Amino acid sequence: MKSKKITIRDIAKMANVSHTTVSRVLNDNPKVKEETRQRILKMIELTQFVPDQRARNFAQNKSNLIGMVVPDIRNPFYAELARGVEDKAYQEGYNVIFCSTDKKPERMETYIPLLLHVGVGGLIFSSARLKEPVVQDLVAKEFPLVLVSRKIRGENFNYVVFDNFKGAYDITKHLIDIGYRKIAIVVGPSIVSTGFDRLRGYQQALKDNKIPVNDDYIVQHSFERLSGYDGANKLLALNTPPEAVFAGSDYIAMGVIDAIEEHGLRTPEDIALVGFDNTEYASNKRINLTTVSQGEYEMGNIGVSILIDDIERRNTLVKHRVIIEPRLIIRDSCGYNLRRKSGEDLRRPNHSKKNLGRRQVNAQDGH
Repeated sequence: MKSKKITIRDIAKMANVSHTTVSRVLNDNPKVKEETRQRILKMIELTQFVPDQRARNFAQNKSNLIGMVVPDIRNPFYAELARGVEDKAYQEGYNVIFCSTDKKPERMETYIPLLLHVGVGGLIFSSARLKEPVVQDLVAKEFPLVLVSRKIRGENFNYVVFDNFKGAYDITKHLIDIGYRKIAIVVGPSIVSTGFDRLRGYQQALKDNKIPVNDDYIVQHSFERLSGYDGANKLLALNTPPEAVFAGSDYIAMGVIDAIEEHGLRTPEDIALVGFDNTEYASNKRINLTTVSQGEYEMGNIGVSILIDDIERRNTLVKHRVIIEPRLIIRDSCGYNLRRKSGEDLRRPNHSKKNLGRRQVNAQDGH
C-alpha cells in the first residue's frame, strides 16, 4: 500500500484497535498498554504511514489556523511574502487566513476580533504602524504573534524584519559612487518602520558623503505605484530636477518609470532610478531595475516557524528577533553599466557582492 493512501483508521483496523488508540500512540499518550503500542508502531513502520498533522491538531483540540494581516495584497512584495507564509504553514500542518487592510487602521481593528473569533492560534502582522494599539494589546496579553517586515515600538515581541536602514544607505551610496549628487527619494510614510528607516538610511548616506539633504528631493506618501507616479511628477517639475531617484519600493519605482516616460525622458540616460525589494518584475528586460533584495519569501518562512514555536509554547521565555541582511542587485536602471561602457572609471561597490543573510539580535540592538 502507498503511504499517502494510509489513514489512521487503516492502521487501527490492521492493529485491531480503535482509531482513538492509534491517535493516542501518535501523540505519545501514556494511557496505552505497551503491547498494544508496539503492535501499532509495527503497523506504522510496515506501511510507512505518515500522520497528517492536521488530523493530529484536531485530535489534540489545537487550532491549526494562522491569521496574516497585510496592508495591500496587490503589492507584489506582500504577495511574495504571503506565499512564503502559506507554503511554510502548509508544510507544518497549518492553514492561513489572509486579511488586507488597504492601509486603513479601522480595518485592522475590525479584522483582529474577527480572526480571534474564528479561533486562530496565532497572528502574523506585516501591516503594523510604529504605534499600533491593537497589536500592542495582544503583545501585552502574550497572544502568539510575530511581526514580519514591519515593527512596532518596543522589543517585547517576535519579529522578522529587513535591515531597511542599511539597505537604503547602501543603495544611496551606490548612486553616489557612480557620480550622482542630486539624488531624490520617493518613499512611504514615517509612521511605519519601513518608511522611517529607509528615509533615515538615505539621509545618512548623503550626510556621510557631505551632500546636503534637499527637502525638495524628499517625497513621502505611501508604498504604491500611484505614489511613485505623483512623486516623480513633482520632482521633475522642480527648477532643478534630480539626476537620480531612489524609489522606496519596486512598486513605487513602477510609477516613477511611468512619469519619466510621460515626460519624454529615458532611464538611465536622462535620469537614474533604483528601487527596493527585488520583486519578480524588477528583472524584466525592459525595466532592469537596480534594487535591494529583502528575501521576502524567506522572511515569510522564518516568521511562520517562529509563530508555530510560540503557538506550541516550545520556548516562551525567548523572543525571536531576526534581521535580514541587505543585498544590492545592480542592473541597468541606475546608470552604472551605461557609464562603465562609456569608459568612465567606476569601481563596483564592495557591498554589491554581499550574500543575503540574517542575524539574531537582542533588545539592545535598537533596530
